[in-house]
Amino acid sequence: MKTLIIYNPLDSEIQYLIVDGNYSRFHGVVVNSMNGNGFEEEFCDFLFNHESGEFNYEMSSDKSLIENKEWDLVAVTTWIP
Repeated sequence: MKTLIIYNPLDSEIQYLIVDGNYSRFHGVVVNSMNGNGFEEEFCDFLFNHESGEFNYEMSSDKSLIENKEWDLVAVTTWIP
């Protein structure tokens, strides 16, 4: 099973990531907001290296990741700067 994670940082281009496993619980994550789904802290730990400030995974802005349909689940996430 694979999950397509759509990451919308609002102040830059939307990015995509396909990971093995079920990460659909991240759907609806809104970081830096009072509204979210309760998985914001876990999502940040999953996506970011807190020491370096870098992503833990290689992100892509190539929308072909959506079009190739090589994923089973989707999680749309938002980062409010």
